[in-house]
Amino acid sequence: MKLRIGNRAIGEDNSVFIIAELSGNHNQNFDLAVKTIKAIKESGADAVKLQTYTPDTITIDCDNEYFQIKKGTLWDGKTLYQLYQEAYTPWEWQPELKRIAKI
Repeated sequence: MKLRIGNRAIGEDNSVFIIAELSGNHNQNFDLAVKTIKAIKESGADAVKLQTYTPDTITIDCDNEYFQIKKGTLWDGKTLYQLYQEAYTPWEWQPELKRIAKI
């Protein structure tokens, strides 16, 4: 069975379909998100995946030890809620980022 994503055939006897990801690496900066999508396009990726959530849709605001980050990362000492407050991609950005990705 062959699948299609847009005008690309996916599956056996087709070239690899590369999906890049725009996560929280834009640091809540729309212009950086745009630059990242343009770099993704220039690198030859076929698609970009956006992680879109808010802290409230992915976790709860809790400082219980189970929600603390303490694994030797950049975010040690923060809660998951605090991390997701810094790392989410606003839903409002999606239409414009999609438009830019399609250009």
